[in-house]
Amino acid sequence: MLRGLGFDAYTTGARNRGRVNGIPQGDYQGWVHMVNIVRLPSGARYHLDVGFGGDGPTSPVPLVSGEAIKNLGSQEVRLLYDNIPKQSQTTQKLWIYQYRNGMDKEWNSFYCFPEIEFFQDDFEVINRFAAWEFLERGTFVAVKFIRNGEEGNVAQVQNGMIQSQPDSDEVCIVGKLMLINNELKLNMGGRTKVIESLNTEADRRMALEKWFSISIA
Repeated sequence: MLRGLGFDAYTTGARNRGRVNGIPQGDYQGWVHMVNIVRLPSGARYHLDVGFGGDGPTSPVPLVSGEAIKNLGSQEVRLLYDNIPKQSQTTQKLWIYQYRNGMDKEWNSFYCFPEIEFFQDDFEVINRFAAWEFLERGTFVAVKFIRNGEEGNVAQVQNGMIQSQPDSDEVCIVGKLMLINNELKLNMGGRTKVIESLNTEADRRMALEKWFSISIA
């Protein structure tokens, strides 16, 4: 899509870290994710990631080491050009995607990626492993980012916890809904709250259709 719009863009693979209670910890895993890199006519480069989930960036992140940008609520994200612990060749630096949930909080590293271009053939090989691993773990995730001025069921949840924002010429992300396994969660820029527990597969299908407009026959 980016190329069709005329952008100089390509994809590359990313190594994720595992999470404990939602916080990334431990070693970086193998290639289980992908990101986009876009170069503007000015020469400026940006990282775009539309599929990471709840802690993913809600806008392009400049490929400038250490430059933090506002994400959702008090959360900030940035890229750090550095090495990861596994590396023996320290001259081969990687871009590390980091976040923190407030200026007084520590930076957490979620994943890393190189600048080399990955092709469709590469992702087909990666997907054979990644898809099987997720199937085996039984993990189910759906994420919907909420835009300012968005209407419908999302604007009515839990006694107005989500309120429609005044119309604006600028579209921005004000919150996110997450369906993770059997829990529907909401984050409007603060602490994530569980707003619904899903006891059966039928409940989960209904939640997908109601909150994410995804219908599974």
